[in-house]
Amino acid sequence: MTMSSLSAALVIADSTLHQQALDCIQGLPVRAVSDQQTLEDMEDFLDRIERFRSDVILLEWSLLRVPLDEFIRRLKVTASEPAVFILQTEAVPENILEAMQAGASEYLCPPLGTALREAFERLSIVRVDQVNHQQKKLGRLFGFISAKGGCGATTFASHVATTAAKLNDKPLLLADLDFEAGLLRFMLKAKPRYTLRDAVDNMHRMDSNYWNALVTHHGKNLEFIAAPEELGERNPADPKQLGRLLRFIRTAYPVAVLDFGRSYSAAAVDMLPEMEALYLLVTDDLLVLENAREFIRVADERNRSSNRIRVMVNKVGSRQKPDLDNLEKFLGLRPEAVFSDDREALYETWSEGRLLGDDSTLGRQLAAFSKSMLFPETAQPMAKQSGKRAKNDGVHQTSPAAAPVSSGFGRFFSFMRSSSRA
Repeated sequence: MTMSSLSAALVIADSTLHQQALDCIQGLPVRAVSDQQTLEDMEDFLDRIERFRSDVILLEWSLLRVPLDEFIRRLKVTASEPAVFILQTEAVPENILEAMQAGASEYLCPPLGTALREAFERLSIVRVDQVNHQQKKLGRLFGFISAKGGCGATTFASHVATTAAKLNDKPLLLADLDFEAGLLRFMLKAKPRYTLRDAVDNMHRMDSNYWNALVTHHGKNLEFIAAPEELGERNPADPKQLGRLLRFIRTAYPVAVLDFGRSYSAAAVDMLPEMEALYLLVTDDLLVLENAREFIRVADERNRSSNRIRVMVNKVGSRQKPDLDNLEKFLGLRPEAVFSDDREALYETWSEGRLLGDDSTLGRQLAAFSKSMLFPETAQPMAKQSGKRAKNDGVHQTSPAAAPVSSGFGRFFSFMRSSSRA
């Protein structure tokens, strides 16, 4: 039979098992992407599995440092969800039973040749189906981040998630990844028992049952997980653990809305390849635009799919008209939407413990944006664009009533021109 290619991580100390495994691999379309003789650092091992997208782990039983069921459970929240082949120098009945109960795919003893080759052939068939199914079931991640505090990322995330939940028949997730401020619990008037810190710190035991115990249900079809509230828990999450959590979230929800808070976020940059779009909120403030340009530059330097960044101009007055051409020249990305300054309506709704509705300009704009984000085929085409992105990718421009008058944007670009001449 014709096998599809597989990637294997070897964790084998016994020389006989190791050599027989290598001999088998050499004659098959199987690539050894990692080869080690110990399993002392579980976090480093999981990171390797993430990086190399391993299809299978060839694990010598004696090298286990945690119970096998815990080991396999932690592998299941990695992106590739690899199979596990247990290798042992001799068959031990109780170990065979434990391997079966824990979810190992194979239990093999020497000589490995034929048995291991047949195991790879079986896995090849299974992995093709798994990959196709996984690609279909992985949910979409939409992130929001402010170039500076006050630009509106949390406002957008809460309203978009709430609107999206009404438009879908399956539960969606709103996650507060702003470990510094964590304002979503205030905006939603939620009183969560557990937080994102509990999830990140317990990735070793993460599964659907544990996750369901952590999230807070907020209205129909919307689940929410808050950022830590206690000061002692607000230190940034480990990027590797957070990455694994977000990949787990993609398997659990068709759509998840992420609030990264304000200013630079390493997590937002690291997770760009996983996100469908990261919406970067800016205003006409000089420092805001400088921060936005720096954020885009960092994403470019790290090759983190900066083409997934969508610049959104927020808090535009009714008599302002942003100079989108100059903004594009300065940022390197053309703003894809413009939103009204509706602070009075926001203050009123927050004080009443609710979100904006259709009775406000910004509320209508956010509702329209949410629909275009989720269903890009219904979005209205934008005006002609240039620069790094040539199409609107489902985001339409929402313009407030505008007149060509002097504004903060005009003052900003006048300042930039005078500075360059100096």
